[in-house]
Amino acid sequence: MKPPTTPYKWKDSDYVKWSEDKLNEYLKTSLLNPLKNCTKVNRYTRANRTHGKFIICPECNKGSYVYHFSWSALSCQHCNTMIDKHDWKLL
Repeated sequence: MKPPTTPYKWKDSDYVKWSEDKLNEYLKTSLLNPLKNCTKVNRYTRANRTHGKFIICPECNKGSYVYHFSWSALSCQHCNTMIDKHDWKLL
């Protein structure tokens, strides 16, 4: 039996991309709109360094993971819009 190359599944970049795609697809096709219950990022928002937090762009409603909140604005990876930290939504 061969040992795994990465001990943690969530650290693999292919797995992170796959999970982001699954979450974005769910956000688009869900009958229940999960975006209604989203809260916005505030100064007390924290992210786990190993699992991160899933944040959603207010412009294009697509999301991605972040692992810290030590930034004041972030460019969306999908629509390339620069968005202030307090405007992002938390899922």
